Amino acid sequence: MDESYDRKTIRKKLKQKAKTTLHRDLWGNVGLTAPIILIFYLEVFVSYVADEHSSSTALAITNLVVAIVAILIIAYTQYVQSYQSLKQLRDDSELAQPMQSWFKTYLTKHWQRTLWLSVWMVTLFLIGWGALVFVGQLVTQASFLLIIISSLTYTPVPSFVYWLLTLGITLIVVFAVIYLLKLYKYILVPFIGYNEPSLKGFQLIAKSRQLMVGHRWEIFVMHLSFFWWVLLTVVTLGLAGFYTIPYMVLTLAGYFDTLNDAQKQQAELEIQKDNNKVQPVVLQPSN
Repeated sequence: MDESYDRKTIRKKLKQKAKTTLHRDLWGNVGLTAPIILIFYLEVFVSYVADEHSSSTALAITNLVVAIVAILIIAYTQYVQSYQSLKQLRDDSELAQPMQSWFKTYLTKHWQRTLWLSVWMVTLFLIGWGALVFVGQLVTQASFLLIIISSLTYTPVPSFVYWLLTLGITLIVVFAVIYLLKLYKYILVPFIGYNEPSLKGFQLIAKSRQLMVGHRWEIFVMHLSFFWWVLLTVVTLGLAGFYTIPYMVLTLAGYFDTLNDAQKQQAELEIQKDNNKVQPVVLQPSN
């Protein structure tokens, strides 16, 4: 890596630029984040009602439908927020414009295809690892249930139950780490989709992998630098997320531009080096 690439300095500059951009249209960016947090509150409310009336089949079906719709809305708003964040960073005259973005700009056939293709590709490459984490959770829960049953019936806990518990916890830890590593490989897909909407599905994934080579830890550290903001969001039951989420998305958008520009410059340097190479002269024997 180029010695001039100072991670700490770049992170500081990108966060400062993100904060400046956020404050330029604070309420607009808060509006882009609003559906995500409001749906979170709605999900908590529906889950609470479902627990109170757990025997109601109709309510269980309603809860499932609400959950599916919520996932789709969150996916849509997250990608729109990523697109608008990139636009605002690149042009100081651009505003968040949540209503226009949701219901006009990105509801066209062109952007809908790009957006949902990106969502599908990321889901496709992550769903398997997420399923393995879920299997680990099931194994762990089954082990705890067997231990509780043994305690209630005053019978010894079979030795295989402890092995099962160990296996479940191991599966959760191992596959959660792998899931996180894979997630960081594809974290730039929304910005790539906006920047190069002509790319096909697997090309989006390949481009994100390429850009993230050697930078996954760097982005992870960037996310860790928001620790106190995330803690504040938890303490305020999500309310601080109206500020924290757009701040983080804008910073990540800045990272995408930095990495993408660095890759372009590297490609141009390689082309220039190839052009500057002295071509060997092959002497042909005279007749």
